[in-house]
Amino acid sequence: MIHTAQLRSIATAHPPTRLTREDWLAIAGEISPASVDRAILARLADRSGIDARWCAVLEGGRNAFYRAGEVPGTAERMQLWLRAAKAMAVEAGTRALADAGIAPAAVTHVVTASCTGFAAPSVDAHLIESLGLARDVQRLNVGFMGCHAAVNALAAARNAVLADPRAVVLVCCTEVSSAHFHHTARLDQLIANTLFADGAGVAVVAAGDAAGGTAGDTPAILGTHSVLIPDTANEMGWMVGDRGFEMTLGARVPEVLEREVGAWVRGALAGHGIALSEVGAWAIHPGGPRVIDAVSTALALTPEAGAPSRTILREYGNMSSATLLFIINRLRAAGAPRPWVGLAFGPGLVGEMVVVR
Repeated sequence: MIHTAQLRSIATAHPPTRLTREDWLAIAGEISPASVDRAILARLADRSGIDARWCAVLEGGRNAFYRAGEVPGTAERMQLWLRAAKAMAVEAGTRALADAGIAPAAVTHVVTASCTGFAAPSVDAHLIESLGLARDVQRLNVGFMGCHAAVNALAAARNAVLADPRAVVLVCCTEVSSAHFHHTARLDQLIANTLFADGAGVAVVAAGDAAGGTAGDTPAILGTHSVLIPDTANEMGWMVGDRGFEMTLGARVPEVLEREVGAWVRGALAGHGIALSEVGAWAIHPGGPRVIDAVSTALALTPEAGAPSRTILREYGNMSSATLLFIINRLRAAGAPRPWVGLAFGPGLVGEMVVVR
């Protein structure tokens, strides 16, 4: 029997403390060098499209991590990442399994993704212990791939399920971007400080037959696609430094996406027999408002098509790999017509696409 890889559930989580735009400006003023004009920080916040986000660096609403005159080292930042990533992963994982109606012991594969931290044992081992997963579960970590890693993780889950219809895959994307705020006057790093936030998304992927299967009208992952855009290696970078991870953001990223995305997306969808006009909803990773604008222009989308992405950006910020699962979960909750197309971009420049029907 032909079967599909279904998205049985998605659940999300974030740290307990909410950071409003005003809260952020207070912290930005503390951690930015005196040479940085505070009016620039306010202007960046106004243009970010973010009203609030959730950040693990705040304990009880107080910034206890970034202290004036001190720059945390990479080891201290990794400790913060691991604590927060574990907590969010377990919260979202518990709800995802419950929503899917799947017992923890039935999970056969765990696929984790994060680009904001490293540890061993890591989030996957913590999920096995905390959720009561089988100790022989197969594990895969999608590490340091950036904002599009949810697509890479979903691709691995889809492959596992198509190879074995008994497979049940727990996909966990958990990011603690606030562990990497920087004391800097560089404009691109000030922008990164302004945009990035913390969150986790967990999906359960399992088999269903092509006619709908055991889970009724459950979304299925039709396919994933990737493109490495030529001559763009210097446009975006994410490197491990002595004082945390350091991002490089080129000013040409929206211009490149506007030029390159259209032909790639149209060609990939044509392989599935889908025209742009037949896409029911879009999940565009909100690298920032200009990224959403660039992709929308490249695909001649209506303003409504980018609304779910702008809403998640406004309410949660850019949570790197977890963000796409937040947007797709919003589409599920709203009953958005399918097929859905998820798009995300990361260092390379690389574009990743997931098609859900």
